[in-house]
Amino acid sequence: EELTRHFYTPLGEIEWEGFTTQQQLTYHQALECDFKPMPTGTKWGAKWEYGWFKGYITLPEEAVGRRIVLRIDVGGESAIYVNGRNAGAKDNEHNEVTLTMSGTPGEQYQILVEAYAGHGPRIVRTGPTPPDRVTVPEPGPTQAVVGTSTYGIWEEDVYQLWLDVQTLFEIRENLDPDSLRVAEIDAGLKDFTLIVDFELPYEEMMKTIRAGRERIKPLLECVNGSTAPTLFAFGHSHIDVAWLWHLAETERKCVRTFATQLALMEEYPEYKYLQSQPHLYMMVKQHYPELYERIKEAVRKGQFIPEGGMWVEADTNISGGESLIRQFIHGKRFFMEEFGVDSKLCWLPDVFGYSAALPQIMKGCGIKYFSTQKIFWGAYTGGDPFPYNTFIWEGLDGSEILVHLHNDYNSRTNPATLIKRWNERVQKDGMATHLVPFGYGDGGGGPTRDHLEYLRRTKDLEGVPRTRICHPLEFFYDLEKRGSTNNRYVGELYFQAHRGTYTSQARTKLGNRKSEVALREAELWGVAAKSFKNYNLPSQTLDQAWKLLLLNQFHDIIPGSSIQRVYEEAEADYQKIISTAQQVAQEAAVQLLDESSAQAITVFNSLSWNRKAVVTLPKDFRGAVSADGQSLPAQESEDGVMVEVEVPSCGWTTLYPAEPEKV
Repeated sequence: EELTRHFYTPLGEIEWEGFTTQQQLTYHQALECDFKPMPTGTKWGAKWEYGWFKGYITLPEEAVGRRIVLRIDVGGESAIYVNGRNAGAKDNEHNEVTLTMSGTPGEQYQILVEAYAGHGPRIVRTGPTPPDRVTVPEPGPTQAVVGTSTYGIWEEDVYQLWLDVQTLFEIRENLDPDSLRVAEIDAGLKDFTLIVDFELPYEEMMKTIRAGRERIKPLLECVNGSTAPTLFAFGHSHIDVAWLWHLAETERKCVRTFATQLALMEEYPEYKYLQSQPHLYMMVKQHYPELYERIKEAVRKGQFIPEGGMWVEADTNISGGESLIRQFIHGKRFFMEEFGVDSKLCWLPDVFGYSAALPQIMKGCGIKYFSTQKIFWGAYTGGDPFPYNTFIWEGLDGSEILVHLHNDYNSRTNPATLIKRWNERVQKDGMATHLVPFGYGDGGGGPTRDHLEYLRRTKDLEGVPRTRICHPLEFFYDLEKRGSTNNRYVGELYFQAHRGTYTSQARTKLGNRKSEVALREAELWGVAAKSFKNYNLPSQTLDQAWKLLLLNQFHDIIPGSSIQRVYEEAEADYQKIISTAQQVAQEAAVQLLDESSAQAITVFNSLSWNRKAVVTLPKDFRGAVSADGQSLPAQESEDGVMVEVEVPSCGWTTLYPAEPEKV
């Protein structure tokens, strides 16, 4: 506890000027706005509002040769720019951004911060709610307060000693207390408490800090025996495309998260970080091109991992089969075109159950592996426990996919957690490895330095499973080398916990299905018109409409688990999709009409089977004949002439006026 109080020594405060806005601004656009003084204690931030803050730092003499960090507190999750560059973020788990690894007195920095005030309390769970109680109360005129922001010295030696001590202490807490390993750790930790003296003047205290590290260093060099399991680990920050926040805030979450992770990659060259959803990359590419170029460079170095298969981590129960195929087509295509990566893994750690059709769809789209952890959540509602971590998943048509279920997509990496990750596996036999995605998530953020420092210590440390930072595909390749599993599960992977996802937000579900049907109609008639009449099919327009539909099939949008604004935006998107699709379908259908006859009427059938139907024709049709000369039964009505016509599947029939036949 005392060590943590010596990590940071402030050198000075940052004085802020700022403004608030609901617009999404770039760094350069923000600089052009009118900044006014916003000192510590300033209240700001209406619902949905963002604040931009600007300040300056000049390093003093005390900074010479030292690691200097920022501790920013302007009242909300914050993206931090240093001299125009995305340097990192302040969020619930990330409190420091490194300014320089070796300070130079007189060096100047411009700090620009974009912070989100919020939209009221974020409530995930609630009990019974009487009529007079508001579950999610509206926020007041301001939600955030400018806190104290400082820059100062980061005491790396103290931080490293704390990690050493914490690592050893957690190991001894999880081993046989009578073992020699625990006895030796205890001796080392007792010596540490006698060597390190916090009551000495600074320079002398720091000598004891370094001496303490030397004393326990041999204990951190003890390695495992030959039967220790291996944990394949990679950084991860689950980012819900929408949930307790709206889409525009998700874009800012991406900026904050990706900048933080890129900064970690610069300091830890062994670090690898998975981000699965192409839509998130596309948002950053469109609005933050400089950051996107840094991401592409990190991908080339093998540190930033674009892998996951789908356009977004989509619901698989309500989304139609064609939509699921498009999720993979668009997702894989984006990764290939942008990064040269052929995605092989379907990564859906938080989706609410998995359709039995998925193995067939995955296999057909070139996906070989699947991973989630959500299925294990079913047990907390009293559901049946799932029996396997690793198994062959067999779909309805017999297609097979190799699956590994991990246990937590937001895992920590301290020794106690790594030991827990291994012990909580449900499959005790025939398993020597386990997948461990680590880092804070749901609202982004990702790993911290703590995660990576612990993993440096636990590569092969006696008492903890071996750890290996790697691409998730390396885990599956290793699994295949070890031999195929005999475990098999056939059919739907039913999720027993998040029930009600078929019934909540019914308008959204209706909009989704109508959009799926409308896009099918547009493509059906559009391709027919292109083939027969050289119609200029607006492929880009349809591509954008499909991606908008796929976006809203995200697993916290279409199942109905997000906030109100998300559904207002989704319903507006569906209207846009349907309108676009209907316009294309209408334009294409017109191309297919018989231009030689002004009186001809064409009947279209988009169903996958022949259809016999009664059609009402204008009154100037006394009867009708089909294109092949066949007279059709007809009967006059108030609105015109009713004829019975048979239309082929996915096709059309053209009718011409004729004398009526006897019915």
